[in-house]
Amino acid sequence: MSEREAILDAIRERRGTRDRIMFENLIIPTVNNLRQTVDSWVDGEFKDLEDEISYVDNFAPTDSATKRLDGFRKELLEIRNNQLSKASKQLDDLVEYIKQQKYESVSQIISMLNEKLTPILIVMSNLIKARERLDGMAEMIPLASIEENRESNER
Repeated sequence: MSEREAILDAIRERRGTRDRIMFENLIIPTVNNLRQTVDSWVDGEFKDLEDEISYVDNFAPTDSATKRLDGFRKELLEIRNNQLSKASKQLDDLVEYIKQQKYESVSQIISMLNEKLTPILIVMSNLIKARERLDGMAEMIPLASIEENRESNER
């Protein structure tokens, strides 16, 4: 092996060592933390959306609003049962992939991060969009109908 080849091999070896350290010490804890944070955020978001749907349904003055709310319920069910379960599995797969050191290069791990994180970002985006639409519905409920409903419940 020539001196030039030895220098290049040494550089590649140092890069590989740095990459492994970065992935093991930075990426895995970050993805694990992301998973815990996302789980907590998603759980809270589902609870708030379900509470808001119930609130809007109680005070919505028309049957058409109730039908729209049924659409929200179905949408949330789809997100929870299909999108979220798949996205969570992708995060778990990503952590295992990194832990098992199956990657061959930095570009491969970056590509994997992009591929495996995208589904959970889509879930979060879909929940935020549902929140905005539901907030819009809640704001459209006339205050008078809320007052009337309270008064009739007190009787």
